[in-house]
Amino acid sequence: MPDVHGRTRLTTRASGGSPLAGGAAATVLERIVADALEPAYARDSDAARGAGRRGGGWARRLLLPLTLLLAGLLVAVSVRQAVDDAPSRERLRARLSAEYEARSTHRDGLASSVAVLRSATESLVNRRRTADGLWAVANAEIDALAAPAGLAPARGPGARVTLVDPSAGPPADAGNPRPTAQGPDGRLADHDLADMVNALWATGAEAIAVNGVRLTALSAVRAAGDTILVGLSPVAAPYVVDVVGDPDTIVPGVTAAAVTLRLRTRMGAPPNAVTVARLDDVTVPAAPSPSLRYARGSGS
Repeated sequence: MPDVHGRTRLTTRASGGSPLAGGAAATVLERIVADALEPAYARDSDAARGAGRRGGGWARRLLLPLTLLLAGLLVAVSVRQAVDDAPSRERLRARLSAEYEARSTHRDGLASSVAVLRSATESLVNRRRTADGLWAVANAEIDALAAPAGLAPARGPGARVTLVDPSAGPPADAGNPRPTAQGPDGRLADHDLADMVNALWATGAEAIAVNGVRLTALSAVRAAGDTILVGLSPVAAPYVVDVVGDPDTIVPGVTAAAVTLRLRTRMGAPPNAVTVARLDDVTVPAAPSPSLRYARGSGS
């Protein structure tokens, strides 16, 4: 291209040491910088920019009405939908309001029931605590009275009284609780053993057992034919009476008792008819559990 070659030639001449003036050389360099692109490329670039500006203007002018039209359609559809849904929302709101009121009333009723039940529960808990306290006191009293009542073994210092029959002789008159006379070889009767037990109680005995059979307030010493019964248990001579109590009171008291003197001095009594021994530790067993019967009302 002539312009380009011309500029090239001018540049070559200038660089080859041609005698150009300084002002002309500066003008040529400025033109080279200003016209760096080829003229055909510059023309195509300017044409493309112009077409773009013309096309962009039409697009912008068409896009704005379309956008406004779509926005209007959306608003209209939304309004229409809101108008159509208004009755349904009102019905739903009314139903939800009625449901809320019913549930609130039910909740208030439940709250009242809970308050009543809580009060009843607290009352029952207090009654249970009171009953537990009374039960503990009753158990403590039962434990304290078990040994004296014969429901538990008793252990402590005490004494042992042994009653011995003559070696041989006719049986005692069991049918007469206080026979006026006995033969020289008469055996001990049930009333002799009962008198000794009563003397021991009188001297302060806390627990008594005859041949291992515990005596209680419901026990009796009686005869069944020729056999002496302590409660319902038969016992035989020699009769060993173990006593729990203060030996300093029991030993002298039973030694001086009238029944002891009578049994020792009666006709035919052996030398060891009544033996009283002091014991530092003696244990008497518990009595069998009693079979109690209770009176019941007729209901009339």
